[in-house]
Amino acid sequence: MLSRRLFLASGAGAMASGCALLPERRAPAFAKPAPIAALKLTADQLIRITVCTRPFRPSGPRLETEKIGDKLIVHNYGHGGSGWSLSWGCAEEATALALAPAPHSIAVIGAGVMGLTTALRLVETGVPVTIYAKEFPMETRSAKATGAWSPSSRIGLASAVDSGFAGRWERWARASYAAHLRYVGAVGEPVEFSPQYALFDEPRTPSTPPEHDFLRLGRRVRDMTPRWGEAPPGTHPFPVARARTGETMSFNVATYADRLTRDFLLRGGRMARRHFPDRAAVAALPEPVIVNCSGYGAKALWEDDSLAPVRGQINWLAPQRTARYKLYYRNVSVLSRRDGVVVQYVGPNDDWGYGDDSETPDREEMEMALAAVAPLFES
Repeated sequence: MLSRRLFLASGAGAMASGCALLPERRAPAFAKPAPIAALKLTADQLIRITVCTRPFRPSGPRLETEKIGDKLIVHNYGHGGSGWSLSWGCAEEATALALAPAPHSIAVIGAGVMGLTTALRLVETGVPVTIYAKEFPMETRSAKATGAWSPSSRIGLASAVDSGFAGRWERWARASYAAHLRYVGAVGEPVEFSPQYALFDEPRTPSTPPEHDFLRLGRRVRDMTPRWGEAPPGTHPFPVARARTGETMSFNVATYADRLTRDFLLRGGRMARRHFPDRAAVAALPEPVIVNCSGYGAKALWEDDSLAPVRGQINWLAPQRTARYKLYYRNVSVLSRRDGVVVQYVGPNDDWGYGDDSETPDREEMEMALAAVAPLFES
């Protein structure tokens, strides 16, 4: 047996001689970034204009129970611009409230994203569930959403929410994000990640402080999402002084809504078209537990005067398959989705659209949005 000293000496010598005989090897250099396909952001690509009235409550979403006679009503509405982002977390909380009395069947009012996710969570427990809705999924306001991960977009006012709201919101956001991740890579790409660029001129336009103290809670969940960083000149083609970039989650709403609807029906759920003129008509349903996911419709249906409309117009351009990214520039958000390119003027702050319940498309707003981002692609 070799002694330890002799073994180490012979081994070291062998390694040294071996290293001397090996040719010098260098790590391969990374290639330059692939060019980014230009987006065609011109009016001749326009296919439609949609307007969504987002349901904003200063005190935050309504997630609580109410008794009407012998019926238990579970409210799940008022999510502002965060409906798709927070849908699964709020659905879990609404499901727990609805199942508490161990009902033999449950009704869900509304077929937007809140209605679909809540109904799906409920039917997965084995309880018979029926969705009653005047509008089916692709007819709802949820179908007109931007489709970006935005869990704190107009979710409440700092001066109106209670002291425990931030923690509750964080639970919704974390549960929802985890649920969305399960759809990444699914057929049709209902949820996907794509690059986003925040672009700035110099000197930067001074920001306009909003009149309302909208909550900013995104920092509480920043650890979940990919980190952003500066994009130095030469790593992007945009003619701007400064750019930041990172991967962001987005929802292909048409595919996602179709997937949720199919999953609900495949698990035995039922869907019926029904219009409810008032809460008495809702209480007349045969189910002992009713989950109210009527969104902005709750303002009239439930006479909830705390609901404020926030108008959002989307200018839809034809899908551009070679360009899959998002950008923000001069108060305009652009998101290239599989079902179209979303171009939206979002205003200088969150007051834009607040209190405006008009759902009439505004062509001048469309032209203003396109004119703002056109310089990015002129060359």
